[in-house]
Amino acid sequence: MRWVWRGLLTLLLLAAVAVIALFVVGRMSLPLTDGEVRLAGLTGEVQVIRDRFAVPHIFAENRPDAIFALGYAHAQDRLWQMELQRRIGAGRLSEFGGESTVDTDIFLRTLGVYRAAEATVANLDPETRGLLDAYAAGVNAYLASHEGLLPPEFLVLGIKPEPWRPADTLVWLKMMAWNLSGNWRTEALRARLSTVLSARQMRDLWPDYPADGPVALGDVARAIPAGEWTRLVAADPMPKLPGMGSNNWVIAGSRSATGKPLLANDPHLGLQSPSLWYLAQIDDGTHTSIGATLPGVPFVVLGRNRNVAWGFTNTETDVQDLYVEKVNPENPDEYLTPAGWDRFSTREEVIRIKGLPPRIITVRGTRHGPVMSDATGGLAAPAGHVIALRWHVLDDDEMSVRAGLNVHRVRNGYEFREAMRDFDGAQQNMVYADGQGTIGMISAGRVPIRGVGGHDQGMMPLPGWDAAYDRVGEVAYEDLPQTVNPAAGMVVTANNRIVGDDYPWFLTNEWSAPYRAQRITDLLGARTVHSLESFKSIQADQVSLLARRILPAMLAIAPATKRASAVVADLRLWDGTMSADAIEPTLFNAWYREFVRQVLIDETGDAFDALFSQRPLFIINVLENVDGAARWCDDVATAEVESCRVILVRALELALADLETRYGEDRSAWRWGDVHRAKSNHNPFTYVPVLRDLFDLSTPVGGDSFTVNVSRNAIGDETDPFATTHAASLRAIYDLDDPNGSLFMHSTGQSGHVLSPHYDDFVERWRQVSYIPLSMRRSDVEAGAIGVLRLVPAP
Repeated sequence: MRWVWRGLLTLLLLAAVAVIALFVVGRMSLPLTDGEVRLAGLTGEVQVIRDRFAVPHIFAENRPDAIFALGYAHAQDRLWQMELQRRIGAGRLSEFGGESTVDTDIFLRTLGVYRAAEATVANLDPETRGLLDAYAAGVNAYLASHEGLLPPEFLVLGIKPEPWRPADTLVWLKMMAWNLSGNWRTEALRARLSTVLSARQMRDLWPDYPADGPVALGDVARAIPAGEWTRLVAADPMPKLPGMGSNNWVIAGSRSATGKPLLANDPHLGLQSPSLWYLAQIDDGTHTSIGATLPGVPFVVLGRNRNVAWGFTNTETDVQDLYVEKVNPENPDEYLTPAGWDRFSTREEVIRIKGLPPRIITVRGTRHGPVMSDATGGLAAPAGHVIALRWHVLDDDEMSVRAGLNVHRVRNGYEFREAMRDFDGAQQNMVYADGQGTIGMISAGRVPIRGVGGHDQGMMPLPGWDAAYDRVGEVAYEDLPQTVNPAAGMVVTANNRIVGDDYPWFLTNEWSAPYRAQRITDLLGARTVHSLESFKSIQADQVSLLARRILPAMLAIAPATKRASAVVADLRLWDGTMSADAIEPTLFNAWYREFVRQVLIDETGDAFDALFSQRPLFIINVLENVDGAARWCDDVATAEVESCRVILVRALELALADLETRYGEDRSAWRWGDVHRAKSNHNPFTYVPVLRDLFDLSTPVGGDSFTVNVSRNAIGDETDPFATTHAASLRAIYDLDDPNGSLFMHSTGQSGHVLSPHYDDFVERWRQVSYIPLSMRRSDVEAGAIGVLRLVPAP
């Protein structure tokens, strides 16, 4: 035993030494934040002052140098994030991920986002190209001058970063647009369901679905094997969670305690570690902007300059169309167009795979766009039909990067609107306010106009050989939804419907449920005037109007067991507030989840998994509409005819059994914050035992998908259906009376380096809906600054 103990102690000692060595070596890879660095590519000195929150404030003498320094700072703090993002867009994950990521690479190579980014770079004006070059030079200056180790991800995965290119910036902007656009997925899902559901059922699931949708285009949908639609949806490596969205609102000075506008914004995006966002100030000696940047992108995306503040929410516009293309039975290299048979364009893509020989794939294209069905392996080349995608962001004239760069120097609301003419990505509801008191909103982005044959407005895949279904133009910028100084003195958007029936152009049939927008409007209307403090309380609000709406129908049942009766009694006393320390939100959400499952699963077949989401408007219609209940609550797998109350009773029992299986019979373990933790997972180490414990971040949160303080869970995730995966990735409040008192917070920390004290130092503040101030005043920045880094031109 003595030798056994000695052996164990020796192993523990060696492990301790290894951990200490790893820590010491890892700390050597942390960036320099104080001192002087000489760099080629600068024309003058730049100071990068990191304030007490590790936010860099860049002070330069000209704009290229300021952008250069932002690239340098991004590379210092978020190099792995930048590397991963460009590899995702380029379809190059398998170079370190091996065979497990090949399907993802095939999908993204087929989509061709990086090729589109390269084509866009070649089409840029000289000023925009010059600034992208300056940013790339800053990133590459860091790679060339950094003498320590690279961040741990590079060491573990054995990767050496290549020089940064302008296309690496544009590919991530296009991937962000992909993440915010999702109509092609619902088109594919509708096509699959149209083969098994009636037109009436389709209208129930999508209330704006045209009455003749499945009839008009049913033959087109059925030309593709039913399973292929399901495979196509499943193949997307960056799926958009249904109902994912954001909040923004702005009030005029007449409704503000200071007499100047106030503006709030919180974009709801996927949580990750490190955060999607990186706070920074860019001062080029003439203009300055401050706020949230995206690592890899050379401008403030959401923030303010000296004169104007702005915030975005997703409009949810239908900008993607799937086309079913007919293949020539005599020649599989051709497909049918209105002018006759034409050849597919083709290109070869070489996917390099760690530990395996390269895989060469052939990517086909049509006049509408890439043949996405090739990415699933489901349709062989001689198949009678294939599926192509039309999406304007793959065009070489998509100039959103120019809009982002130009907003840095706008002087008022009018110039902000003009700068956004170049914004071509996923359409955004952009609220803004300027120091002169102007407030407004413009829904900027390209909106397609479909031909006469497109009467169903992109709800279903279209026949690619019929010119009537082609796009015929785009909505003029002046005709996009917009308002300036509205009489109500405020603008609110939360992915809800923003136009009335009289708006002449089609935007989308997929508006988000109105509950967040309604709650914000109610809270704004509850006070005569507002302040920073009242805006904070609105961003922290956790009342679910959906829960309040449907609880009466749920509580009208006669429970089948004592435990169910106790749950119903508890929920009768609950006001719909999704508090982290309460059990009622867990009970409600588990019950709601099982009810959705029971309503959908018997009708939807193998499409159920793709359809299984919260679907609030559909569920309300089922519970409150007699016809809807008759169509959906009856279980078609049984001989008896079930009512919604029967299904609710069944769902409650199933929900309680599920909660006991997951969390035990002690109901104190069912607190909402405990089961609803916000998870910021690291990519790729979240998939690696031990490493995930070091790199992943999580914290208990309240709220739900329909509260202003949103925290969305994916109910279709059978492993962890209540975990928060999407939330307010950023919160910002702007005071146009005292802009330097504006407030910000994102979900992790400024650093992407796991050994940095700034890797997770925002997590608790974010959970508590607390903020940090970001000032442009140099005296504010220098107070408590953690370092001043001087970047000077190399001789």
